Amino acid sequence: MKKPVRNILITNAIALNGGDAAILHATIDILRREFGDDVHFIVHDMAAKASNRYYPQIAFRNDIYSGVTDWARGRVKPAIAALGILAIAGLMRIMPGGAAKFLPEALRETLADYAKADLVVSSGGTYLVPHYSLTSKLLDFLIAEALGKPRILFTQSLGPFQSIGHRRLLRWLLRRATLVLVRDQLSLRHLDELGIPRQRVRLCADAAFALARSDLPDRAFPPSRGRWRVAISVRDWPHFHAGSRQDGMERYFTALSTLVADLTERWHAEVTFISTCQGTPEYWTDDARTAEEIVERLPHRVRGHVTIDRSFRQPARLIAELSTYDLTVATRLHAAILSLCAGTPVLPISYEFKTTELFRGFGLGEATIDVEDISPEAILVAFAKAASFWSEHADEAWAKVATARQSAFDAGGHIARALRWETEKPRESPSGNAFQARD
Repeated sequence: MKKPVRNILITNAIALNGGDAAILHATIDILRREFGDDVHFIVHDMAAKASNRYYPQIAFRNDIYSGVTDWARGRVKPAIAALGILAIAGLMRIMPGGAAKFLPEALRETLADYAKADLVVSSGGTYLVPHYSLTSKLLDFLIAEALGKPRILFTQSLGPFQSIGHRRLLRWLLRRATLVLVRDQLSLRHLDELGIPRQRVRLCADAAFALARSDLPDRAFPPSRGRWRVAISVRDWPHFHAGSRQDGMERYFTALSTLVADLTERWHAEVTFISTCQGTPEYWTDDARTAEEIVERLPHRVRGHVTIDRSFRQPARLIAELSTYDLTVATRLHAAILSLCAGTPVLPISYEFKTTELFRGFGLGEATIDVEDISPEAILVAFAKAASFWSEHADEAWAKVATARQSAFDAGGHIARALRWETEKPRESPSGNAFQARD
């Protein structure tokens, strides 16, 4: 690389979601390991003020889309304002000092973050999927493109892309990205369907696996002591395919209350509801409130063995807490991943393909229950399969966690090689073999 990477802008962060916060912390660790401890990070977040309170060690600023919508309010339509900002971003390459001088200070600072960045990293996670709005993400990609910045999409689960307009724009933007990192084979296929060259794509483990303990415990399962300690992560889910949200959540509540009763009465477990999205009232949801819905359905004889943990914890503290449990029943994907990072066995409940894909790779495919198919009978069968898996194949699973940890850190090397390839401008086109030869 001709120019060292000293300023990195991370965009599309939502740190009030504990899973996204784990991705963010891990991403910073991965990039620091690759580019050095003196790299300066700015993080664009849709709730920057609140995120700064919970994570004062990270410098947050409001994301570009929030700045544009605030600026447009009462003046013009947001789409018109976004086009204006894109035009200004393009002019900033020619007139760095003057193109943005008529914008409000906060928006000028946000654009300046892009202009100063040696690298723009779109946070890992799941947001380029059909049931979420893509508008803010597309604007971020377009601003980075207008300013000519190297652009990385960190480990994603994405697609399928169904809208013709979105397909065309994403095809153009993703083909021009420096690198797209995905965390599962299905996302890789979705990019193939979109026509993104494989030379622009790498498959890596979810970034949060970089937070895994390097000394995963050799833990017996089931535990030999009298009472188990079981953590359960739940969530609200508004996107059921079969029936209404209300009907879907009722099936979910009924199944979870059945499992909790079975755990406490047949297996003598102490159950704690704990999750990655709790203790941050500024966020749109709190999993502790979802847990209340389940506890209310429990017989009184069971409730004495059930606790709802409402505390906010940064990722490292959450991993430490999860390490004290014998099993985690996880609906939140990153409650599952952080449990694995802590050395705690997992029974996964899948609400998106990202969970199914991950745990199929760990050998837990048959024990992973889809939220669409959940029922009291199905969840008890899944629990039995998970218990059998962890009693018989735990060593294999922990070896795969160690491999995932290394794969997460490998993302840094993939990014460095992609930046070198772009800088060297090889004679072969990006659709040729030059990138692969250097990787």
